Amino acid sequence: MMIKKLAVAAALALSGLSAQAIDVIHTIDLLGSPAVGLSAGLSDPSGTAVNHNLSGIFSDSFTFNFSGSAIVDVWLDTSVSLGNLATQQIVFTSATLNGMALTLDPDLVLGGTRFSTAGLFQVPAEGNFTLVVNGYAGLAGSVGQSISASYSGGINVIPSAVPEPESYALMLAGLGAIGFMARRRKQPR
Repeated sequence: MMIKKLAVAAALALSGLSAQAIDVIHTIDLLGSPAVGLSAGLSDPSGTAVNHNLSGIFSDSFTFNFSGSAIVDVWLDTSVSLGNLATQQIVFTSATLNGMALTLDPDLVLGGTRFSTAGLFQVPAEGNFTLVVNGYAGLAGSVGQSISASYSGGINVIPSAVPEPESYALMLAGLGAIGFMARRRKQPR
């Protein structure tokens, strides 16, 4: 009988450790002009930040629709008062953009506040962008508790200039005209 109770207690403890915060999966539109650049801030479907209301591990995914080649910057940041770690802390464990790892900066503590950041700057990328952010909300071991933790971030996309076929045709015509003029000048009169 005692073994059954221990087995049940162990099963409950293990299930509690594997509980997760609710993952955010969201498609975000890039704003701006392809000629100048596009950008978007990270948010869950309800607002301007990514919010987690239950403590535990999370894996958030954000898709940004884009076609073509570009240079991309991505950043994440969060801050929390040291007195509110249990209810407002976000810890990034990894983040990737289309499989490329963001650099997780060491946490910085200033004036009683802990700051965490991650970034990926000026990398070439193509097609739709998928950002996956992994981490945990609240304190490790306080799985499933009601909290109010959030982080923010964003993406900047500078489309690569790829000449259109008409541009190549115009360039070749210009080179041909320069060659014709150079050849004509060399001929004796």
